[in-house]
Amino acid sequence: MREKFDKYIKGSCSVKEYHETKDFINDSGNDELLSALLLENWKEQKTQKNSIQPDEQLLDQIHHKIALSESRSEKTIRLYKVFSGVAAILIIGLVFGIIFSIKQGANNIITQNISTPYGGKTHFSLSDGTEVWLNSGSTISYPSRFSDTRYVTLTGEAYFKVAHDSHPFIVSGNFGEVEVLGTEFDVKAYAGEAFSTTLVKGSVLFRSNQNKKVILKPGSQVIFESNKITTKQVETEVYTSWKDGKLIFKEEPLKNIVSRLERWYNIHIDLEGEEIKNLKYTGTIEFESFSEILELIKVTTPIEYSFNRDTRVLSITAVN
Repeated sequence: MREKFDKYIKGSCSVKEYHETKDFINDSGNDELLSALLLENWKEQKTQKNSIQPDEQLLDQIHHKIALSESRSEKTIRLYKVFSGVAAILIIGLVFGIIFSIKQGANNIITQNISTPYGGKTHFSLSDGTEVWLNSGSTISYPSRFSDTRYVTLTGEAYFKVAHDSHPFIVSGNFGEVEVLGTEFDVKAYAGEAFSTTLVKGSVLFRSNQNKKVILKPGSQVIFESNKITTKQVETEVYTSWKDGKLIFKEEPLKNIVSRLERWYNIHIDLEGEEIKNLKYTGTIEFESFSEILELIKVTTPIEYSFNRDTRVLSITAVN
């Protein structure tokens, strides 16, 4: 199977080998062997191209070969993203699931859906060349090929590097729409949280469901909450560094940090008491384990914590 899997990744397998390998990936009984094959391929790519993040490259290769070749009406495929234990890599398990589904629609247009669970993220390209980074706990839907309008639907958070084109690129969700022609920006649209768009390059138009509009310039951010639009100048790296494997906080209340940590580490966090929610934290998280993160926060903020391994609930309290 390893030989077939290698040929599958490189796009050199026969039709028969393709279907055999695809069936192997779909069979949950092969999860352990699939993880081992991914890890072997990861190590090989790392040796060949140390400058590239091989885990993301490998995942991109796998699910897009499936997307381009799939012809059934609907299919859900579970893929796995394998991280090495190099340095202090995030200790949230070796394998992250990515849900990838395909649905055949009218005029042979295929609707593709990619979901990343808590603890995972992925990077891929759309048919027009637009690059997408999808954050933890997020789902994006898009057609296999675009018509006059490049239209995608998002729940959660994604960073877009939009390929320049005369056709508008629109990100839609329950918040409204963000429309661009060619630019780089972040969209955060998690359920139960304030919507925001942070612009890095180019220009974007935000249009709320109530048809309230605002045009952003580079270095600015729009926040939409309770039918109110607020714009401000920001350090864009603070809001976009997640795609590069970093979380940056600058005088941010602990209550805001918690939701980001929960998604990144796939854990539930309870802040006990109102006082602790407004404690401010400044720092950068990059490849630290969760226990290391807690110690870093503890150094700069007066907290104590306990972890229930059975429920995976972390309780944090303020120290007077």
